[in-house]
Amino acid sequence: MRILWFLLLAAATAKCPPKELALDCFYETADTNHDVKISRHELSHAIYSRLPWYKKAGFALFGGIDQVLKDCDYNHDGVLTKEEAYLMPKTCMNSCYKRSMTVELFHCSSA
Repeated sequence: MRILWFLLLAAATAKCPPKELALDCFYETADTNHDVKISRHELSHAIYSRLPWYKKAGFALFGGIDQVLKDCDYNHDGVLTKEEAYLMPKTCMNSCYKRSMTVELFHCSSA
């Protein structure tokens, strides 16, 4: 039984993209004016223009854009930077689900 649990855990971990990959992918795609920051407008456009209609309600239910800013905007200025994302390890891209959804939504390469 322990071996089965270990194999399941190893398989789940192997499919989880690293935080760096998810952040790099997100910033390369969402930073449309290339100023190394993501404004609220860029964030909204990046997510809602790619999110399928059937996932938009769920995203909004769990806080939407405001939750992303709460999780990742360290200085609460309404602008995201990679540096801030790393300053908030307990909330910003902290789960495998968040990283996987980011990689999927922005069509990132896992390699």
